[in-house]
Amino acid sequence: MKRTNRLTALPIAAAFIGTVVGAGFATGQEVLQFFTFFGWKGFLGILLVTVLFCYFGLAIMKISRDLKAESHLDLVNYTLGFRLGTLMDWFITFSFLGVLIVMAAGAGAVAEEQLNLTPFQGSLAVIVLTFLTVIMGVKTVIRAIALVVPFLLLSLLGITFFSLFTDPPSLQKIAFLESLESPVTANWSLAGLLYVSYNIILAVAILASLGVEAMDKKSLQLGGILGGLGLGGGILAINLAVISGIPEILPFQVPMVFLAKKLNPLCAYIFGFILLLEIYTTAVSVLYGFTARVALNNIQRFCWAGVASVGALIAAQLGFSKVIAAVYPLMGVVGLFFLLSIIVAQLRERFRKPLFKNFNSVK
Repeated sequence: MKRTNRLTALPIAAAFIGTVVGAGFATGQEVLQFFTFFGWKGFLGILLVTVLFCYFGLAIMKISRDLKAESHLDLVNYTLGFRLGTLMDWFITFSFLGVLIVMAAGAGAVAEEQLNLTPFQGSLAVIVLTFLTVIMGVKTVIRAIALVVPFLLLSLLGITFFSLFTDPPSLQKIAFLESLESPVTANWSLAGLLYVSYNIILAVAILASLGVEAMDKKSLQLGGILGGLGLGGGILAINLAVISGIPEILPFQVPMVFLAKKLNPLCAYIFGFILLLEIYTTAVSVLYGFTARVALNNIQRFCWAGVASVGALIAAQLGFSKVIAAVYPLMGVVGLFFLLSIIVAQLRERFRKPLFKNFNSVK
């Protein structure tokens, strides 16, 4: 890959945000489970997550820049060693399958709540389109993520402002939320850690590339901070919007579509369409990433894409909220080990000791 080393702070921040702000984020279901259910403590969780996104985003980019990493493989091999790094690489690879399941389930939820179709029909449509795109090698669709995300963010902000203006959060609603339990974990700080760790796992490849291609360290630092603050601001906005819809919003798999319907039925359809595009492009990205890692030729890519698509379609029938509660926390637990390795690498670097003396020979 040709490196221009010309990325300034804003493109770095935009890429950081765009990598994390996917379809699961935009539905509001992730924010509901990891933050909203904790009431007042959920706001502390958002603050914690914002700080951690800034720290780990910067750390990964800085280490990758210092290593002149060719890919995220160099990063994980450096921080974990060759053997553990290889295991983490494969975990990241198979995490793509977990995200594919979430995307299939999300498409089913949008189809059911917005288009009056069955969840299976919605999941099947997205999975089939994703499979065909990947085996045909249409990489331009993956680049379309950059075009979808701005519309997604604008629509999210519009729905949020409308919700806060028409039915602002109240002390009664927050007190009601504190009487409920999150399906993720009973501890707000652990929920925040898990949220950061699985998102960093999925974003590590992009972050490593951004670190190498940054114009200079100042751009890298400012871009990482702006990216982390942007993510924290987005989570806060969605959290406030979801709280405004309590308790009516709780039965819905896609909370933000429910809020869009309160604004205007047409707006709900437009947002649903944008959300489906984001689900589709995210699904294409993760399935393409998985097959590119495990397949050696086009025949293997066809077979692996087929197996992964069928498996995701079947698993997605568990339901969107259940899939999120099962897949993302598991990814987060393993991801915590990777975050710890990043901290250790930072400490070793501070004392100017190589983390693994044989890294260069392994590389």
